[in-house]
Amino acid sequence: MSDSLTTPISATEQVLAVLPDYVSDVDVSPDGRHTVAGSVSGHVCIAGAGDESRIIEAHDGDVVRAKWSPSGQLLASCGIDGALRIWDRSGSMVAEARHKGWATDLAWRTSGDEVAAGIGRHVVRLLANGMKTVQHEELPATVECVTWSKDGRRLFAGHYGGVTMLQGSAKPVKTFRWKGAPLAVAASPDGKWVVTGNQDASLHVWKVADGSELQMTGFSTKVLLIAWSHNSQRLANAAMNEISEWDFSGRGPKGSKPIGMLGHSERITGLGYSPTDHTILGSVATDGSVCLWRPAKSGNSMLHSHQTRHVLSTMVWSPTSPRMICGTSNGEVVSLTFEEKSEKGS
Repeated sequence: MSDSLTTPISATEQVLAVLPDYVSDVDVSPDGRHTVAGSVSGHVCIAGAGDESRIIEAHDGDVVRAKWSPSGQLLASCGIDGALRIWDRSGSMVAEARHKGWATDLAWRTSGDEVAAGIGRHVVRLLANGMKTVQHEELPATVECVTWSKDGRRLFAGHYGGVTMLQGSAKPVKTFRWKGAPLAVAASPDGKWVVTGNQDASLHVWKVADGSELQMTGFSTKVLLIAWSHNSQRLANAAMNEISEWDFSGRGPKGSKPIGMLGHSERITGLGYSPTDHTILGSVATDGSVCLWRPAKSGNSMLHSHQTRHVLSTMVWSPTSPRMICGTSNGEVVSLTFEEKSEKGS
């Protein structure tokens, strides 16, 4: 089959590994062959194609994030113990940084083996080779979320009071100010926009070049999940069981209404556009439902719905195939592979 999915679609489930407790984060390596998952038990699991999974005691307390490096040779994890660690595929630690406070988020730089994390009021940067990197000044509030620009030149940190942009010096380059509490931050792939999902049930968006801003409000709950399409023309967010997609083509979404999507009965815990079919948006929720969407301004946006037996806690797309990796509340790491049904089976 081609990587572009059309209806009807089937979904095949496979349990890849089981961690001791709730899965807090999952990620897939760039080649699509290896999975990493973090648990609130403090463990990180590395599972490969055809290999036995390896579980390491990574942190003292919850693992907050676990992500593959762009090279796929390393992975990073951070936890509530204030540690940011880099590991190789065998599970051996190759670098570590510790700060006072909880780690809240991490992100790999797109070029080079460098990772950044928010720990307390600091943005901590760590190189796999152990060499020193930029030591940024303490920020005015706890860092809640971090992301790099796609070109790796800019690092954004969300904290109460806005988003701080960092580069190669200790002092911030710019602060996009706003009296609110960001929970998630994402830079558009084209570098034009930075957006936060917020505690007060809003989205806040800034144009990076001049700092001009807009805000979208009226969501049912705080906004924890945001996702940019690969061409930067669409932005999706989830609040409770509702998804909204905003049109960022042209001058942006000011004054426009989003496409609304309802397909889950409980809280959405994973959201993202498919890397292999950029027209598809995927979502998962705590009710065990998995939805594929092809957002449409008129008509039905739902492409496919699948019901699992799991309480789904997080999700990521494979970069190489129409496949999701999901975490569950009881520690399972589940693969969901989507395929077009044959005429005989449809």
